[in-house]
Amino acid sequence: MSSCERPDALVINIVHDDGSILRKIILTHTKDEFDLNDCQVPVDSTWNITRDYNISEKGDTTYTLTAVKEFESVEGINNLYANYEGSNPRMKRKAEFRKKFRWFNTQYRYTEHVDKAINGYPPEDFFTDEELDFFYMPDKLVEARLQEADSTSIKENIIEPLEEKFELWLGSSLVKAMIGKITDTVSANPDININIKILQEKEEEIAESLLKSDLDEVHVLDSLLGKGYYESNSVLLDTIFSEVEREFDVAFSAHKYMIQTVMPGQLIATNGYIDDSGNVVWEVEGDVMLSTDYDMWAESKERNTWAWIVTGVFVLFVMTGLILKALKIL
Repeated sequence: MSSCERPDALVINIVHDDGSILRKIILTHTKDEFDLNDCQVPVDSTWNITRDYNISEKGDTTYTLTAVKEFESVEGINNLYANYEGSNPRMKRKAEFRKKFRWFNTQYRYTEHVDKAINGYPPEDFFTDEELDFFYMPDKLVEARLQEADSTSIKENIIEPLEEKFELWLGSSLVKAMIGKITDTVSANPDININIKILQEKEEEIAESLLKSDLDEVHVLDSLLGKGYYESNSVLLDTIFSEVEREFDVAFSAHKYMIQTVMPGQLIATNGYIDDSGNVVWEVEGDVMLSTDYDMWAESKERNTWAWIVTGVFVLFVMTGLILKALKIL
């Protein structure tokens, strides 16, 4: 959601079959200015860092900083996330690696996880499958799709409906988060005299009024729930509104970056996007982690050649035994 000018960031995870990970962070910028303490993801001067630049045919200069570090396991990456104080300090993230032995092959799964910011509505409650595909799609891939022959159809049937529903989803999620916090507070403190049932019944009207009218939350609540409603509950409501605003700001102020994951063996499944170079990529930005946890996962498998050899030898041994037994009987 945030558009503050800073270097573009690409995180490349090269996952090995033993769970170790070679992590590359590539920063590109129009200026030769890189502040690692303000990076979208954790990185510091202990990494192996190289710098480069490129001048285009038009004379534009692009500067690149590449930082590389080998991690024995995801725990090293998670320790960085836990102690991170960069430009996305309140974004809660973790990496996961799983390995399963299946005799003839070994399967791997790597996940980058981002916690949701608020307890709102998941995007799938508002958008169609096609709209969700573009909702999560990295901006560069969306731009590429809009250069294709069917771009007009994409704009009219997917992009425009998505944009029209976006504000309603956003507003509804904020109201749901607010009412959820009020409900939890009242449940824990029965002496608070607020009718939760009426508040929940008015949830949709509150969201629509906040979006479509020029009234602030005070006047919206008073108009729907009775004059003086806000004032009589102002201490609790002001506290709840402040909490929701702080949580929402985790997504609203998020600085986006790209993730690319390279798996061991053959890729068999992913919820990522395949770019023009065949890479599996995702984009992390505020919208995708506003009201639902965002998991970016990829699965792969490697053939266990030794298992096939052992199985073949065993089968041959059994078949030989049966043949010899049959010959002996004859």
